[in-house]
Amino acid sequence: MTGTDIPGITRNQCVCSPPKDAEPARSQLVVDHDAHMLVEEWRLHKFQSPIELSHKDSIHHDNFEPLELHGHWDDEGTATFTNTGKTAVLRFSDRAVPYLVGGPLHHDTYLFEQLHFHWSDDDSSGCEHIFEGMAYSMEVHAVHYNEKYGDFKTAADKPDGLAVIGFFLEATDNEDNPCFSEMVKGVQKITKINNSTNIAPDCLNWIKEEAQCKGYYTYQGSLTTEPYLESVTWILYPTPIHVSRQQVAYFRELKSTVCERVNIVNNVRPIQSPPGDKKINVIYARSHKQSD
Repeated sequence: MTGTDIPGITRNQCVCSPPKDAEPARSQLVVDHDAHMLVEEWRLHKFQSPIELSHKDSIHHDNFEPLELHGHWDDEGTATFTNTGKTAVLRFSDRAVPYLVGGPLHHDTYLFEQLHFHWSDDDSSGCEHIFEGMAYSMEVHAVHYNEKYGDFKTAADKPDGLAVIGFFLEATDNEDNPCFSEMVKGVQKITKINNSTNIAPDCLNWIKEEAQCKGYYTYQGSLTTEPYLESVTWILYPTPIHVSRQQVAYFRELKSTVCERVNIVNNVRPIQSPPGDKKINVIYARSHKQSD
């Protein structure tokens, strides 16, 4: 979902801000036959993410098998937290890979690839999806790929290639979320771009309670980072997880450039609206999730 390197730029060089009139390479362009012009390929797509969610406009569905999360809270192996220059990314190693089955994923198994965060320069606009007109402080995405494709890279451009679980984080005034403290301790150690640190392997316990609640929204959409491939089954939990304002603020201290003059303060893609002749079907699944 995210990258760390800019083509043609070494890790010892700095690009604090790209030119405002920078154009995509022609190799990234395709023909829009209706408009008779070259455009970036993702602009021709029909089901882009993120979107705005509304309970009354969703399709209520009770016939999914339970969505099961396995291994996400295990206290074993190594958990590595990295500042990519675009976000903070968590990966696991030396352990059984966590996986998803059931729910809208049907009979396929999706393996955990990474978890990353989105935030902005304030506490009221840091999420990507909007639920019932409400924007939250942060949004976290747990990215999984379909096991049948063998690896994330192969799965990334397949219609059923990826499954992303999304959670909202809401900043409150002063109350730290103790379960989120391991992530916060980690992010304070990776301020510089490309820095990594190891944190407790059971560092995802802070999403466990919400992941065991009834009710989630699911739809077929896209990556929210380039190349915006429409290969994602989104699974979104509407109830926000409470953290403190200071816990969110630590993420804004992450540097996005080698020179350390620029922080990551807005890695949120705006809401995408489908063309007038298209409708994204959002399903509200009321089946109880199971996890271990």
